[in-house]
Amino acid sequence: MQQPVLKKKRFISPVWFLPFLALCIGGWLLYTSYQKAGVEITIHFDSAAGITAGKTKVIYKGIPIGTVKKVEIDDNLQGVNLQVEMDKKTRNGLVEDTKFWVVRPEISAGRISGLETLLSGSYIAVRKGKSTKESRAFTGLSTPPPADTEAPGLHITLRSPTLYSLQRGSRVYSKNLQIGLVEDYTLEADGMITLKVFIKPEFSHLVRQGSRFWNASGLSVNGDLQSGLTVNMESLASLIYGGITCATPKQLTNSPPAESGQAYTLYKDFDDAEYGIPMTLQLATGEGIIAGKTRVLYRGLKAGVVKSLDINDDTFHTVTATILLDPRAEVILRENTHFWVIRPQVSIEGIKNLETLLSGPYITFQPGTGAVRNHFVVEPSPMPIPTLRPGTHFLLQAKDSGSLKIGAPVLYRKIAVGEITDIKLSGDGRGVQTTILIYQPYDALVLEDSVFWNVSGLQVKGSLSNFKINLSSMRTMLAGGITFTNPSSVGRKKQAVRAKPETVFRIYEGYHEAVQNEPSLQPKGLTLKVHTNNPANVDVGSPILFNNIKVGEVMGLTLDDQSTRINIDLLIFKKFQHLVTGSSRFFSLSGIKAEASLQGISVETGPLEAIIDGGISFYNPEKTTKLKRNQTFSLYRNKEAAEYAGRLQLSLRLHNAKGINKHTKIRYQGIEIGRVTAVQFDQNLDQVLARAMVQKEAEKLFRTDSVLYMVGPQIGLAGIQNLDTVISGAYISVRPGTGKSAHEFTVLPQAPGRSETYAGLNIVLESTTRGSLKPGSPIYYRQVPVGRITGYELSPTGQQVWLEANIRPEYQYLIHTGTKFWNVSGIEVSGGVFSGMTISTESMEAMVRGGVALATPEGEKMGSVAAAGDHFVLAKKAAAGWKSWAPELATAPNKEVHSTPMAPEQTSLIVPNRVKRKPAAPDRKVVLPMGE
Repeated sequence: MQQPVLKKKRFISPVWFLPFLALCIGGWLLYTSYQKAGVEITIHFDSAAGITAGKTKVIYKGIPIGTVKKVEIDDNLQGVNLQVEMDKKTRNGLVEDTKFWVVRPEISAGRISGLETLLSGSYIAVRKGKSTKESRAFTGLSTPPPADTEAPGLHITLRSPTLYSLQRGSRVYSKNLQIGLVEDYTLEADGMITLKVFIKPEFSHLVRQGSRFWNASGLSVNGDLQSGLTVNMESLASLIYGGITCATPKQLTNSPPAESGQAYTLYKDFDDAEYGIPMTLQLATGEGIIAGKTRVLYRGLKAGVVKSLDINDDTFHTVTATILLDPRAEVILRENTHFWVIRPQVSIEGIKNLETLLSGPYITFQPGTGAVRNHFVVEPSPMPIPTLRPGTHFLLQAKDSGSLKIGAPVLYRKIAVGEITDIKLSGDGRGVQTTILIYQPYDALVLEDSVFWNVSGLQVKGSLSNFKINLSSMRTMLAGGITFTNPSSVGRKKQAVRAKPETVFRIYEGYHEAVQNEPSLQPKGLTLKVHTNNPANVDVGSPILFNNIKVGEVMGLTLDDQSTRINIDLLIFKKFQHLVTGSSRFFSLSGIKAEASLQGISVETGPLEAIIDGGISFYNPEKTTKLKRNQTFSLYRNKEAAEYAGRLQLSLRLHNAKGINKHTKIRYQGIEIGRVTAVQFDQNLDQVLARAMVQKEAEKLFRTDSVLYMVGPQIGLAGIQNLDTVISGAYISVRPGTGKSAHEFTVLPQAPGRSETYAGLNIVLESTTRGSLKPGSPIYYRQVPVGRITGYELSPTGQQVWLEANIRPEYQYLIHTGTKFWNVSGIEVSGGVFSGMTISTESMEAMVRGGVALATPEGEKMGSVAAAGDHFVLAKKAAAGWKSWAPELATAPNKEVHSTPMAPEQTSLIVPNRVKRKPAAPDRKVVLPMGE
């Protein structure tokens, strides 16, 4: 038997090692679990899009520091609450202002962010706060927060009225380098947008306090068809996803560096951001002025640009241009500075400012002195030309500038010795003041009595034998010019005195005006004065002609003291002054006068010199008188009026102007004795007034009871009377009278009813009616015309018509006291049903014009020979037996047989007195119409 081995009993059984080991492991696990346990937080987001519980991470600087454990809707259904377990190391960073936001894939114009989340999914980014107070509940942001203002770099704000195409992350450029980005933007209460911009530390020195920021997003296109298009683009990147450009003007490069928190203005574009000094210019019109394009130039150098145009609310609706001036030009902002707009000018002398046809108008100025001023009014007159040549300035005064222009030459003996430097209104506004510069050494030529005149354009003078074109130079013809002379150097004894600078001279419109006003320039001769109401186109320098030979010229025209007439000063050359007498008659001979009427065509002209310049001519009547001292002559409108000056003038009154005109003739027995010279209405416009001139020898025809009447063509069944007036026109006929001389008459529209006393036997036929009888109706004896009706009137009692009849001298022996008269007008029709019709008439003329037949009985019934003024009864028709009477009558000596009656104007008068009639009646004139 083996012996037991006795061992010493252990204090702790190994069995207990396992529980102890388990306890250690559990403790270690508990400790490890405690050490690794995270921090539970809650984050509130508006949306959980892209977030997955147990998968979505919280990442800080690329390192996961937490995981979303649970996603649930909040109690108010206003968003979602995320239960997130954060790493315990983040415990100290979970303070109140810690920021959380979701990073998702984002694609926009030119920018892709969160690209890594396309595979891994969205995650939550975090930014540590500055607070010291812990928090476990947070509100997530919808967008990343801006960079911390304490982070290295420059943090500034930009203010703009609009966001343009900028967005978070838009880049900021300077010198085409990306120096920063837009972190965030907000809409302020005043409607402005504030952008938070971060500038990288390495580029912060590029931003100064005077730096300018402008929008560089996309394309900026400005311009029009006239000025062209301007396309501004900062870079291709800014074109795609927008951007901001920063630059510092040269004038502000020394300004202090920018500081974080500083605010700037974000301008619309580069032009808007351009640095300068603002000023305003008032313009009459904004035509051709383009904002952002129109430049301000001084001697070809750019001094500013027009930024905007605004219409003013004033009477003339002017335009105000806001100009941004180069800071270097600030010294011109003085009250005596003047501005002009330079535009293309097209004239006969060529095209000026040709460059503005392509570039558009520009603004220029002339610097001045005075107090500081930033608002100006544009000058309307041309800009004075700056002169760099030494010389002396003189001033010329005139009523107007004529065709003078700035830059036009000043000539002396056709050599340019100066130029016009300025043209402006005089101080009182009643004239124009022209400033000229006479170059050295020519300024010594200007004396105190120098005479200046305008030589612009060309002067043309000519005649049939001579044609002269006078111009100082081609330049003055196109651009205008001034010339001067010194009367003191032309034989005068007065010593020449040199004119002082700024001396004021009068400038004449031309040489002739200068001669007129400067006696020292006038040639020698006889000076006369003529007056007229209408000088036609007579002007200074117009020639004075005698038999179409120039013997003088017009020196001047002035109004008389009453301003009713024009006085014309004439100069007759010395060698021709003997041609002028006291009875000389002057008349206008200007241009070509052509008058046409039924009386013919009249063309009146003088030499070519008078046609071009206007002219005056004169002639001497047969009877001349001696020229008196200071004698004044009348200027007649033409030669005809001058010749009529010695004639009798009549005043005529008519009911209307039918058939009458300026050249209507006045005739007596077919012979012209005068003409109408003027026709017009009276003050009441109900009658026509005419003036007429008649020969002096015919004055005895115009007495108080003379009769004037119109004679014109008369067309009727009886034919045409006064056929000659169809071509020559109507005329005024005169029937002389007795009494005193008279010059005023009323012209009757036709010959009066009562006839004149013609040669032959004048008798009166009494009838109850006139019928178709009229002056000129024939009187027949055995169908042979022996006389005619010459007129008619009512009897004194008005119960009968008295027809005045004239029997030709060769037939007056046929008329006895027993002679019977009857009306043979028209036709006589007789007959019956079985006997047929009989139609008879005295003659075709009597059928058309009306007529009277007569028959003288035989024997004692014949009676004695009729006397002038005897009355006979006119029967309506012949009584039985009258036509069969055939007495044997004694033939008058020198008898002439006529087949037709004589016309009224072809019958000679025997005496102007009326024939006494039987029965006697008061001499009463009755005017009746001549025809039916």
